[in-house]
Amino acid sequence: MADNFYGTVASLAWIFGHYFYNRKHFVWLAEEYFTYGLPNPKSSDPHLIYQDLYQPWKDKDEFDKFIAGSRLNLRKGVIANERAGIISSSEATDLKDICDTVDITFLYPLVYKVDITPIATSRRKKRNSALTGSHEVVIEDLDESEFEILFLDFDGDPHFSQLVSDELKRVKSTTAADAMTILKGRC
Repeated sequence: MADNFYGTVASLAWIFGHYFYNRKHFVWLAEEYFTYGLPNPKSSDPHLIYQDLYQPWKDKDEFDKFIAGSRLNLRKGVIANERAGIISSSEATDLKDICDTVDITFLYPLVYKVDITPIATSRRKKRNSALTGSHEVVIEDLDESEFEILFLDFDGDPHFSQLVSDELKRVKSTTAADAMTILKGRC
């Protein structure tokens, strides 16, 4: 039987993982999609994270504090991948600029559903609030074959569709170079 965990990320995180980080994804996963009643803090509730991303995305509120924090966290991920040798310093420079200035369209929330049963326990790390009772794990190298995306119902932007929707549906394949060009053009 599946033991599904859920995590919500800005679509830009998925784009970076897919095109630039060897199709590996860093994601926090909670035991339930809506963790009401569990000892998870708000920052560990996929439903509330979805809400916190969706509302300013829908309103195109570039000045929202949660959006600013998401951009900062994406930037930290770029730095970590540069240090690990996964991306070059020039790619890192471009990706950090994208984190800071890309159109809010690319911060649309995506929900990952992961059956963690086949994932080695050594890859399911407990940090931060998970050490004090929160029902969550972080997986730093989640392969695209290990999760599915839920709630992807946005198709109002052709670049978003090309980079995310079409890629997930395997309608059309975009290269990392083309993805970089598109994202830089949307800054």
